[in-house]
Amino acid sequence: MNLFQKWFYRWSFIDIPTLGISAILLIYYLNSQPSGGAEAFVNSLVPNLATELFGVWLSVRIIESVLRLRQKRSRLRTQLIENMNYLVTLIRSIAPHFEQQTIDHLTSELNWFEEMKDYRISGTSKETIDLINEVTKLYSKAAKEALKINPLRDGINDLFLKNPEMLEDGHMKELHDVYRRQNYTRIIVRRIDSRILRYKEHIALSEPERPRLKEQEIIKKIETYSEILKVYTAITLEAETAVLEARSAVLNREFNF
Repeated sequence: MNLFQKWFYRWSFIDIPTLGISAILLIYYLNSQPSGGAEAFVNSLVPNLATELFGVWLSVRIIESVLRLRQKRSRLRTQLIENMNYLVTLIRSIAPHFEQQTIDHLTSELNWFEEMKDYRISGTSKETIDLINEVTKLYSKAAKEALKINPLRDGINDLFLKNPEMLEDGHMKELHDVYRRQNYTRIIVRRIDSRILRYKEHIALSEPERPRLKEQEIIKKIETYSEILKVYTAITLEAETAVLEARSAVLNREFNF
């Protein structure tokens, strides 16, 4: 039943008119022939007509199948590119806050991308497949680095909240502002390192008026945060470059016929 429905909705508009008109014309011609003429006609013309009809029918079938295959692969290509674009959007939305929910979302999308990848890369060249595999590896590494940053940021934020007197120091307040409000990951690393250096120089030149144990603790944590952030930034930059190469390969020469 399913095969009949598939044939009816896909091929009946070609098969029924072609075979029906051919049968009607053949019957009409045979009835209009004098006695004996029909037999001669059948012996000479019907084989040729059958061959022509079969040739037309086969050609239509082949062309329609090729078009459907191209449409399917074009749709899969579009979905693959959209998936990679969405991964770029997610990775950019993680920094600078590194919220657990956003990281989990990226991990979930990567798992889904891996599950559907084999289906969507059907027909692509080996070089393109290698590029796409490299993209997923890099984004997985970026997600792992982001998971390291998330608890570290929580610890830094808690120290600032529990010890608000630290912000009375102008250099520490400047570091806090850069750490909390900077929205560009590539810039934040340089600025944080610059503010840490300035703070250390300030402490080295001045006599401490009060114990600075909390400040030292938070400086150490932010230095660790900065080092992890450098790794994360390097991975994401490499991942974005890999995405550009993979998208270009998918758009230009991704399918082999």
